[in-house]
Amino acid sequence: KANEVFQLMQKQGVRPDEVTFSTLINAASQAKQPDKANEVFQLMQQQGVRPDKVTFNTLINAFSQAKQPDKANEVFQLMQQQGVRPDKVTFNTLINAFSQAQQPDKAMEVFQLMQ
Repeated sequence: KANEVFQLMQKQGVRPDEVTFSTLINAASQAKQPDKANEVFQLMQQQGVRPDKVTFNTLINAFSQAKQPDKANEVFQLMQQQGVRPDKVTFNTLINAFSQAQQPDKAMEVFQLMQ
């Protein structure tokens, strides 16, 4: 449904912003489709819309829920490269991703970054 609204927006010439893209990423995450969430993220960047903290956290969460902590970590690295500061939500989501994947050493590394 969210994708249909997005298509309609584009047909009517409405330019999506970071809120629109974050909503679509969240919809894909809720549908357990992290690859679709990542596709939306890529489209966002192609269209020149700068992702914000919410966008990055939503995508990190999508990969976390899909038990793909390494991809979540890649998004975390990209977040920092693009100058977006991680917050408690970011760190907690990433720690949870590594914990659920039975990777306590990596979870502890992320925890150390919080200090």
